[in-house]
Amino acid sequence: MLKKKLKLIVTFYTTSAAMATEKACKENGVGGSLISAPRELSADCGIAFATDVKNRIEMEKLLQDKKIEYEKLVEVEV
Repeated sequence: MLKKKLKLIVTFYTTSAAMATEKACKENGVGGSLISAPRELSADCGIAFATDVKNRIEMEKLLQDKKIEYEKLVEVEV
């Protein structure tokens, strides 16, 4: 069984917002990847972005600067 790790998860209302986040993160050197939204989270589009919890402040700023609408930003073991 894989060991779960604490990750910062961003959920979205739309797939386009999830993809815009992935692109913005790549352009700005923020590691992470698109994942299927964990069951315990509600994600309208079913896609989430997972990154290291240490990226929280940078992630919040990036989402705000790029005007990317997201549902929630939470720390979850995945």
